[in-house]
Amino acid sequence: MKTTNLLVLLFSLSSLSLSANVFAEEADWQTQREELVQQFDADGNGELNETERQAAKETIKQKRKEYMDKDGDGEISDAERTAMKEERKARILEKFDADGDGQLNEAERQEAKKQHREKIVKRFDADGDGMLNDAERDAAKQAKLKRCQKRAESMEV
Repeated sequence: MKTTNLLVLLFSLSSLSLSANVFAEEADWQTQREELVQQFDADGNGELNETERQAAKETIKQKRKEYMDKDGDGEISDAERTAMKEERKARILEKFDADGDGQLNEAERQEAKKQHREKIVKRFDADGDGMLNDAERDAAKQAKLKRCQKRAESMEV
């Protein structure tokens, strides 16, 4: 359970792409976990208890809101959400648009999917065999579901 909660928290962090210096965008899962524990492990036992995990979530939520709230009114408007989506699209194009035409062709889309799959396997391959078994796949699906639910909750007015 602790590992699942930590993974959900890590997913939330990795999706932020904030200017926060805590997590590098390309850092691997283990590095992110170590940095997360180091920053929020108040009792120094090497793990995040529920209180520490909640503190981390609240800090991340606040930083995300500050990052997204460009006009500083304390709310995320539709325009700010749209701007974030456009920024994300621009980052994806910058990374995968090899021919520079401003859109992803089939080969570029396949490369993006391949890298995404590799990233998921790297995060959830608990047994280190390079593939996701049923339990690992379920953990990845649950993390994605929780992330989507949180995103939907943050968009509610």
